[in-house]
Amino acid sequence: MKYFGTDGIRGVVGETLTKSTIKKLSRALVKFYKTHKLKPVLLVGNDSRISSDYILSLMQTTLLARGVEVHNVGVCSSPCLAYLTRKFAYPLGMMISASHNPHEYNGIKFFNSAGEKISEQTELELERFMDKKFEFKTDFALFKNKENLKADYINFLRSIKKHNLPCVIDCAFGGASDIAKLVFPTAKIINHLYTGKNINLNAGCTHIEFLRSICLQEQKIGFAFDGDADRLLAVDEHGEIYDGDKIMFIFSQFFQNEGNTLVGTIYSNMGLEKALTKRKIKFERAQVGDKMVYKKMSETNASLGGENSGHIILKQFSNTGDGVLNAIILMNILGTTKKSLKELTAGYTEYFQAQENLKMNKNFELNENTKTLIDKFEDLGARIIIRSSGTEPVLRLMVEHKDKQTATKFLEFLKSSIE
Repeated sequence: MKYFGTDGIRGVVGETLTKSTIKKLSRALVKFYKTHKLKPVLLVGNDSRISSDYILSLMQTTLLARGVEVHNVGVCSSPCLAYLTRKFAYPLGMMISASHNPHEYNGIKFFNSAGEKISEQTELELERFMDKKFEFKTDFALFKNKENLKADYINFLRSIKKHNLPCVIDCAFGGASDIAKLVFPTAKIINHLYTGKNINLNAGCTHIEFLRSICLQEQKIGFAFDGDADRLLAVDEHGEIYDGDKIMFIFSQFFQNEGNTLVGTIYSNMGLEKALTKRKIKFERAQVGDKMVYKKMSETNASLGGENSGHIILKQFSNTGDGVLNAIILMNILGTTKKSLKELTAGYTEYFQAQENLKMNKNFELNENTKTLIDKFEDLGARIIIRSSGTEPVLRLMVEHKDKQTATKFLEFLKSSIE
């Protein structure tokens, strides 16, 4: 695609995410509403990035002048916006966020009226509209503050929560910062005082070591979100980290029966696949991105799916990944079973994944020597993934093997060959 990537349109504001692109998207949205005869109202939310107001101001100039009413809930998480879009039957919800990326990045992604990420077909339609010029008559609409709607999402989360356990919540200075304080009133909340420029800064899912140090110090379990809180990672009181794969393994024991399907991605640990096979749970791999996971879940009638990065979709509760919701569910399981995270992951043997990102030339292609190495290493029991990132200008390398030293050595050989 020309504009949309793995998760919406994303880039460095003013550089790769330009004023021109934002204005094109605004006009495309107007055309989309008119083409599909949708009720002309858009629900908007954003994480804590300082550039979010700038992006919204650019977009609403076009939208309000062309008859599309804008309802703004302000700083929130992506799953909060998805929930509100669905509950109040908005035709579209627009989240301004760059998720786990640093503050200089921002992005725009959409949810449909069912609270799902919009399809690739819808993204392609918007892209076609972005590259065309349309004449619209002036038809002014209203801008409405709808921050009060967030209370409905908070009440939904509270209705699910059954246990209050001593824990630490890392908000990554992001969209869940205000929500977490209301949902986890007895927890130790950290990294919640956002400035607009500190989102994900040495905090949250992408910097889990900070939470790990706090959990070890206070002998408590911890939960970490990313900037827009659609991811969850956990840490136990001994400092062991539980990624999305381990959390899905725990969830599968309580929400899935023999013969059910769990959807992971190409990055999901082989240990998860083998542990599920023992329980006679089918395992399917999707391409990277929670949108691709959700698509595969729909195709296989799966109720549970996600990524090892912490995006986990449990369709009984939501049509999108929700870090706060999943933290509540995991806390409920811990409180009900009286078991530790370590005990709940018994039977899961993790394979080691050696990973590295390389700066990528847009015209990159694998050379023959690298292809030969891949074949050789796979014959020796390794699983190898080399792919271009959908959110950053990098090439992602991953070598998985049951032996750490072997995986690390193979990765170094591949890196040298590619460079």
